[in-house]
Amino acid sequence: MQDTNLSICGPEAGFIVGETSPLEFTFVSSRELLPPRLEYLVVPGIEEKGSGEFSSNGVAGNSVDILAQVVEIGIGSSILSDSLTYDETMAILRGAYAPQPKMYGRARVIGYLTNGVVRIPRCAAIPGSTVYVAADAFLHQFFSVDVAAGVHIGTLINRSSVPVLLDPNGLRRHLAVIAQTGAGKSYLAGIFFESLLQQGATILVFDPNSDYVQLRKQAGQEQRPYHSAEKTPFADDVLIYRIPGIQGRRFPDALIGDVRSFTARFAELDHDEIADLAGISERASNQRRAIELACEQLQKEGADYRPQELIAALKNLAGGTNEGEESSGQNATQEETLSAEEKRAARKAAQYIEDLRRFPIWDYHDVAIQELLQPQRLTVLDFAGADKVVAAYAAERILRETWKRAITGQLHHPVFIVLEEAHNLIPANGQTRASRIINTIAAEGRKFRVFLTLITQRPSKISPDALSQCGSQIIMQLTNPDDQRAVQKASEAISAELLDDLPGLNKGEAIVLGQLTRIPVMVRIIGRLSAEGGSDIDIVDELKRARQDVAAARVTAQVRSQAVTPRQQEEW
Repeated sequence: MQDTNLSICGPEAGFIVGETSPLEFTFVSSRELLPPRLEYLVVPGIEEKGSGEFSSNGVAGNSVDILAQVVEIGIGSSILSDSLTYDETMAILRGAYAPQPKMYGRARVIGYLTNGVVRIPRCAAIPGSTVYVAADAFLHQFFSVDVAAGVHIGTLINRSSVPVLLDPNGLRRHLAVIAQTGAGKSYLAGIFFESLLQQGATILVFDPNSDYVQLRKQAGQEQRPYHSAEKTPFADDVLIYRIPGIQGRRFPDALIGDVRSFTARFAELDHDEIADLAGISERASNQRRAIELACEQLQKEGADYRPQELIAALKNLAGGTNEGEESSGQNATQEETLSAEEKRAARKAAQYIEDLRRFPIWDYHDVAIQELLQPQRLTVLDFAGADKVVAAYAAERILRETWKRAITGQLHHPVFIVLEEAHNLIPANGQTRASRIINTIAAEGRKFRVFLTLITQRPSKISPDALSQCGSQIIMQLTNPDDQRAVQKASEAISAELLDDLPGLNKGEAIVLGQLTRIPVMVRIIGRLSAEGGSDIDIVDELKRARQDVAAARVTAQVRSQAVTPRQQEEW
C-alpha cells in the first residue's frame, strides 16, 4: 500500500477475483481477514476513464479510490462438497491433506467522491487488485456532510467511530420516518428534532400517544416528578399542550411540568364545519340549514357560544325543547316560518350536536398560533385519549392557520410539522378533515418554508401521494411485505438489496435515504438527551409490581379482618 493511501485504507481484506463490473465485485479472503457483512471496503487507484480529466499519458481518465460495501460473505470448499457422505468427509478431513475452506465476499460499489459529490464509476476494478477495509477518515468524508449544522443521529452500523451527520437542507423535500412498532422511530425522531431545535428551528409535533411530552426532562428521569427532575438544555424552548379533561393518560401532568390547555373557539366554526364534525351527512340539507340558521341567530345576538348554546338555539327553532312544546321568546317569529319538516330537522340536528358536547376541546378562545410559531420553539400538541375526529380537526385547524401565514408571507422562519401516526391523518383509502391541508403542504410547502415529517409504522396505509413527496426517508426495521412494497414504491433511492436488509435491522438501527445524505447509509442511533415517552413497558417488572400489590392488599384485608372480629364476638 502506498503512502498516499494511508488516510483511506485500513487493513487488507483480500483480492478481487473473477469477473467484475462497475457496480460490484467478488473478493477472496482468509479466516483472519474476512470482513463482516456490511463492512466498508476501498479499492484504491482505479483508473476511471471518461471522467473528463486527462492522466499524465494524455489519455482521458483519472485515478480514483472506490468505496464499496460487503453485501454477502460465504465460506465454501470445492473438495468438501455437499454430495459427500459422512465417511467420505471424515476420510478427507483426517487424511494427510486437510483442505482449507474458501473465504469469499461480494461487495456492492458505492462510488468515489469528487468535489463533494459521490459518483458511480464507469470502469471496473481489475481482478487481482487488493481490497482494503476503509479507514475511518475516508468514511467520514462520505457520510458526514460538510455543513456546520449537520444533524448527528448516530454512527455507521459497523463502525461506532464514524459519526453520521445529516444535512438539514434535505428536509426541504420533506421527510418520512418509517418503522414497525417497537423499532424506535419516536426515539429517533426525538434525537433529530432535539438537534434542530437547538439550531433555532420552529417545530410543531402532533402527538397522539404522548411520545414526546417528556422532552424537557433529561434521559433517565422519566419517572421523576418534573419539579425534581434534571432538565434538558432546551427545556425552556419546549411547550406542551393537552386537550383538557381527558383522564387516564400514561403521563400525568406532574411528570411533565407546565401544561397548557389546547382549546378551540367553537363560535369560529362555520355551519358546515359544525355539521361535518357532528357527523351530519352532506345530503341532510335541512339539518345543515337548521344549524346555519341557529348560528346566524346566535351571531346576531352577539353570543360567543359553545355546543350547549347552539343546541338550545336549535331547540328553539324546533319549537321548544321537546316535540309538541310551544316556544316563547324572541325566536318565535322565525320558528313560524319553518315548516314541520324543517323543525324536525332542527330537532334532529340538536341531537347530533349533543355528541360534540363530550369533546372537551371547545371553549371561548383559541390557542395562540403565533406563540407556537416563534423561532427556536418546539411545541408538542398531545392528543392522547382524544377522539380521532377531534384530533383530525385540531390538526387541520392548526395546519390551516399556519398555512395561511405561510402563503401570505407572514412566516419569517422555517416551520417543521411532525405528524406522528401519520396514516391516521392521511389514510391511503379515505379522507380525514386534515387530509386536504396536509396534502397541500406536502405538494407546495417547500415554497413557503413549511416542511413535513411523516412518522408511521404502516406506510402501506398512508396516502401514497403524500409519502411520495418525501424526498428523504429514515427507515428502521420493517417486516411486513405490504409496507416494504409501499416504501419501495415511494422511494427511488432504495435498492432491492437495501429493501432485503430492512427485516434484519436491530432495534435502534436505520437506513437513511435521499437528500439528507450523499448516499444511502446504515446507521446505529445514538442516545438522546431527553426522556423517552414512547418506550415499551417492562412486562416482568409490571408483573412483579402486580404481585406486590396483591400481596399488600391481602395483608391489609387480613389486618382489617382481625381488627373487626373481637368487636363482633363481644356483641355476641
